[in-house]
Amino acid sequence: MSYTPAHLIAAASTRGDNTTAEIARRLGVPYVSAYRWITGRNAPGPHALAAIERAYGVTAAEILVEEAAA
Repeated sequence: MSYTPAHLIAAASTRGDNTTAEIARRLGVPYVSAYRWITGRNAPGPHALAAIERAYGVTAAEILVEEAAA
């Protein structure tokens, strides 16, 4: 599975959260964690995925996409 931040960014934008600080505040996480998720440096863990789903309605299945078999 690979992580794609596009769905998180789009969902945050529709809720009016256009900055990393706004996303971090809504999710209740440190700024640096939100920054890493938005830039794709790290994928959110299970607790963060649950917070993202509660705050933005984006499921883990939308964020964590399965890579196509070669």
